[in-house]
Amino acid sequence: MSIERQEQTAHMVENIQMQFIAAIKSQEQLNHQLNRRNSQIIRYGVFISLIFFAVVIFLSWSQQHNMKRMSDYIAEMTKSVSSMNNAIGQMQNNMNSMKEGINKVVSHTRIISRSIVQPDNSVAVLSHIANSVKLLQDDAHGFNNSIESINYNLTNINKQMKQLNRKLGVMGQDINRMPSPGKMFPF
Repeated sequence: MSIERQEQTAHMVENIQMQFIAAIKSQEQLNHQLNRRNSQIIRYGVFISLIFFAVVIFLSWSQQHNMKRMSDYIAEMTKSVSSMNNAIGQMQNNMNSMKEGINKVVSHTRIISRSIVQPDNSVAVLSHIANSVKLLQDDAHGFNNSIESINYNLTNINKQMKQLNRKLGVMGQDINRMPSPGKMFPF
């Protein structure tokens, strides 16, 4: 083999080695870039996962707080409705008492009218009329007490209804506000 050929072969081998080294360096650069991109993707993925996790925790916490408030509102409304139910029951008892009183008044007035119609105006008849009038006064006093009790119960029911109405309004606002944290997401 000639020296020229050996030089050409050596030059060709050297050239191939340089190309091989360049290819290895290029591959190393590509691997380095690929590793850098992969680590950026992983970092961004972890960061986005942490943000979503924080948002889910926040939404859960805010909904838990709102649900507790709703539960408290419902408990207060239950108390109000129970109080109104008791007041209505008392009013019904008072109305029954008034009905009995009215029946007594009718009975007493009949007794008085019968006593007045009798031709004998003796002291016993007048005493009986006086007793009947006294009973009528007692019945009227009972009516007054029943009416005052009914008035008190109606006032109590009115207050409870206003309070219930306020609680329902606040609860409605809270229910309308509950989905608002989720509105920041496009999905």
